Amino acid sequence: MTKSTPFDDIRATIRSIPAANSGARKTVEENLSSFAGPQPVIGRWDELVAWLATWQGIASVDKPLIAVFAGTHDVAQHFVDADDIVAQAQKRIASLTGGQAAVRGMCQSLNAAFKIYEMGVDYPVPDITKSPSLSERDCAAAMAYGMEVVAEGADIIVLGNAGLGTATAAAAIARGLYGGSSDYWAGAHDHSAQRRIDAVETATNLHREVIKDPLVCLQYFGGRDIAGMVGAILAARHQSIPVLLDGFISCTAAAVLHAINPDAISHCQAGHLSAEPGHGALLDRLNLTPLHRFGISLGDGTGAAYALGTLRLSVAAYKTLLPKE
Repeated sequence: MTKSTPFDDIRATIRSIPAANSGARKTVEENLSSFAGPQPVIGRWDELVAWLATWQGIASVDKPLIAVFAGTHDVAQHFVDADDIVAQAQKRIASLTGGQAAVRGMCQSLNAAFKIYEMGVDYPVPDITKSPSLSERDCAAAMAYGMEVVAEGADIIVLGNAGLGTATAAAAIARGLYGGSSDYWAGAHDHSAQRRIDAVETATNLHREVIKDPLVCLQYFGGRDIAGMVGAILAARHQSIPVLLDGFISCTAAAVLHAINPDAISHCQAGHLSAEPGHGALLDRLNLTPLHRFGISLGDGTGAAYALGTLRLSVAAYKTLLPKE
């Protein structure tokens, strides 16, 4: 008898995703098509309201949650002083926790809940240029922790990330999943670009023979925070909670699931196209069209929060078309 592994349960969960609510989608489409004025009523957002109803049964943005997963990666020492990795990550999280971040003001305006999931920020995962970032057991455990996001009772989730070294880890995952050159995925617009590219090149060459499985690719490169986001997306799919993905990192988490079963992320939309190199190419592979293009470089949910606001306005517009009781 073959002994089961931690990833076996994860794969079974990915295979067992429930069907979408096509009836609810059809109802929204019929209501919109009955409008006597020009079609589509609210342009592309007709489709987005129908997508929302597909997962919720109704179209609602009444209880949004902006969930930010935070972690640290020792690969950051290739372009940041090793002694500063945790300190810089803690400073960023403190600004989010204390409200000194754009996304916190947006949360207040949107009446959205906000929660940070700290995934061992004080304990960076190992440098991926030298070893895997996690064991299989620890990777599965981080995914299970991320699944707890559905316990917040949200009707829609915005998924963001904060920390240090995570963008490099995400670039390594993207290259592991899709191939291509390291500069294609890890190129950047700052002084540390070449060191980030070199780190991705070294890591993917070192682990080339074992990262063909998407979950193993996640294990070797992703760290606890990206693994947690993968778990969050998967749990939301099982609970029929729509997800707005923020930047390159959260979309990379979705890419891991998409590589195993594309239907596993059909409840997701890309909130925006960020300034992060590789984000547009990743969205193309996920067949996701960004809802906004503002050139925002933050990955902490700020860009997707804009989309959340537009989606709420679209739902309000749609509800005015419903028959009066």
